[in-house]
Amino acid sequence: MTINLQTLKCGECGSGVLERSGLNQYTCAHCGSVSIVEDDVSERLSRVLDQVKDEAARRLAAEQSARGRQVGRSLGIAAVAGVVLITGVFVVTAFIVDRKEPSGAGRPVVASMAPRAIPIDGLKLDPPRQVLVGAGNSARPRLLVMARNEAGTPLERPSVKAIFYDGESRIGERSESVPIGTLMAGESAPLLIDLPSDKTVTRQELQVASLSAPYRTVEGPRLQFTRVRLVQQEGEVRLVGRIVNARKDAAALTAVEVLVTLYDDAGAVIGFGRGFSQANEIKPGERSAAEVRIERFGSRQVPIAAWDYRIDYNLSEGEQQGRTRVLSSNRVIRTAGAPEAFHPSLRLGSEDLLADEAERFDLAQIELLPLVPAHNITQRPVYLAEVVNRSSEAIALAPGAVISRYDGNRLDGTTAVAGPAYLYPGERFPVLLEPRDADRISATRVEWKPMRRAAMPGPRMPLQVRVEDTRAATSSVLVNFSRRYTYKYVDGSGTVTNPGQAIVRKSRLWVSLRDGEGKLAGFTLLDNLPAIAPGESVPFQAKVNQFGRDFARVETLYQSE
Repeated sequence: MTINLQTLKCGECGSGVLERSGLNQYTCAHCGSVSIVEDDVSERLSRVLDQVKDEAARRLAAEQSARGRQVGRSLGIAAVAGVVLITGVFVVTAFIVDRKEPSGAGRPVVASMAPRAIPIDGLKLDPPRQVLVGAGNSARPRLLVMARNEAGTPLERPSVKAIFYDGESRIGERSESVPIGTLMAGESAPLLIDLPSDKTVTRQELQVASLSAPYRTVEGPRLQFTRVRLVQQEGEVRLVGRIVNARKDAAALTAVEVLVTLYDDAGAVIGFGRGFSQANEIKPGERSAAEVRIERFGSRQVPIAAWDYRIDYNLSEGEQQGRTRVLSSNRVIRTAGAPEAFHPSLRLGSEDLLADEAERFDLAQIELLPLVPAHNITQRPVYLAEVVNRSSEAIALAPGAVISRYDGNRLDGTTAVAGPAYLYPGERFPVLLEPRDADRISATRVEWKPMRRAAMPGPRMPLQVRVEDTRAATSSVLVNFSRRYTYKYVDGSGTVTNPGQAIVRKSRLWVSLRDGEGKLAGFTLLDNLPAIAPGESVPFQAKVNQFGRDFARVETLYQSE
């Protein structure tokens, strides 16, 4: 259901009678559709609803006297309206029955109207348990409840209220809804209820709120990801998946909602998360990604043994037709196994993770060149290196890696590197590695992030970079007011010209020094270049500290988008 802040009308049936039924939750008194809104929206809705109620009371008082004088006339009109209504219901019902089609294709079939109220004993609750959600000082206590639909019919986002006690003293209450729009018959789902802060809870009572079935529904196939990955980076777990609308009719997928649940080897729930598709509407032939961040609870040392997901979605053929909820049996898709583990410093986007095999860059074609030992401005040992694209035909999109540094067999730390948006064949970008607790780096290990590829000529907008002047100089730095170090640097200046037909934004420029043997001697990154209009040039000036041997030439690498 959607709520219009100006008219306060239900997005499903158009009724204007809305009631607050829980924390940030509103229910339509006509069709029973439930809407969950954010805190700031909820506050505004409460104020508007109060105004509507006050205005309704004033109008009711003004109209009561007039209504009394027209009782006889109203009764006659009501009788006629009743006959017309009954006739209309039979006509509409016959029309709907005649229009029914198979649910897998064609126009969505709206279910016949049926009583939506469902006895509350249709939702069974397992014994709750207190869990800690989060880690360290940010962990907060919450109540985990497993809800199971035994009503024999789908439920519209059921809600549970917990009343907390300390002995015989009532200390608060909280309400929470199941984190999925529809709980199908036979399905179970977890929900977390906040515990009262800074108070001791000795017991709690759970109450199921009034239950209802979805308003407009149609039986249809389950929606599942065409590609999905569960990824873990240290303590963070997330699921990324690709959704494709493969329907043959004109119906778009809307309000796509995903619930992901994690289990240990004993089958106990140890985490869950709720997410949505990136696109609000997915038309036939289109695709979108969904990313779900999952909250772990209990001991984070417990490994993930299995996980599942389910997708709740609606069909829409335009605003005039409204949305129709799709009911799918056996929609929970379970996978046994642990998530894929990646280094926490890698920046993994959903596009990189979900790329098809034909879209992936071959990681064997990207290489970290041998380290070049050098010294920084305080004469500490540092190492210069370069990442090079060895492919002859493929462009690496946004290359990145985590480089582990070793002194002998001892790990000295890691360095995260991120390259330009597009690294063309033969291009290389510079990297600086600095030992932390050692005086040397004897070996490295590189963990590349999953990368996509692009074919030549590629999407990068061309720029013309000219280095017009270079000047070698020396300077010094005083450390701890006791020791002064002298170092060399190079001042370089030039221009960047846009020869294309479109404005270039987000341009970056790497300026590198090379010695007589072509080895890297120092570099700097200029990422503050302004946007460049077609045919225009902007100047740049770079100070490059020289860590290696004396420079013989200056090279540049640019990024443009």
